[in-house]
Amino acid sequence: MMRDSIAATIFSGLGIGSNLGYFMGKLGTVRYWVSRVLREDQRDLPILLQQGEEVNLVENTELSVGDQIKTRNGWVEVRDDFGLVMRLGPNSELSYVLDPQGGNIAHPSEQPSLIFFGEVYKFRYYVRPLEIVACGKYRTSCWYCPSSMYARNLDDNRDAFYALAGSVPIWEWDEVGESFVIVEVPEGHKAILRHDSKKPMRKRYVVEEVYPISPEDWAYIASNFANPGRWAKEVVVVDF
Repeated sequence: MMRDSIAATIFSGLGIGSNLGYFMGKLGTVRYWVSRVLREDQRDLPILLQQGEEVNLVENTELSVGDQIKTRNGWVEVRDDFGLVMRLGPNSELSYVLDPQGGNIAHPSEQPSLIFFGEVYKFRYYVRPLEIVACGKYRTSCWYCPSSMYARNLDDNRDAFYALAGSVPIWEWDEVGESFVIVEVPEGHKAILRHDSKKPMRKRYVVEEVYPISPEDWAYIASNFANPGRWAKEVVVVDF
């Protein structure tokens, strides 16, 4: 499938249809910042690697290209200006780097992109069509778009992707720069992907299983990532 066809198919699913070209032209620079840092204790606090320096990660830090977050023993939330919320569990990473294709399905070009690893929960407060052309990449495997999802690494060769609200297309670029869909995970389902970096790109990924998300997994995701109370900032009450 050609990359324009993939983009058109995904946009069509959101009811955008013939406005694809308009939305492509509206893509601009996105600002990402750290909105929440949760610490289980004072050991192995989340850190930011920035220009070769390692510093403790603090809230309201705006990310620059080249920055890398390591949650270590903590939990971290990152947002953008368009309703995106990404929450990272312990021992997870997020990098903001230049990517050769940039996650833009229809018009690949080098641009800043989010690349993440570990436990990652992502949603938006409202549908933003442009997130289709600025998708995130799971470090050990592939790109994803556009719905609410949760992902985690299982071992050196396998990742799990959970489609929480709406289907989640998972895709990659081949060696000649053409994008192709690996699998589209139906809403409420979980896909296990195996990858072998030694194989050509179109033979690199194997979909081992696609099956409904278990009640235990739903409960874990809801408690640790979707629960607004867990991620809410403390409200300071001032007595007058």
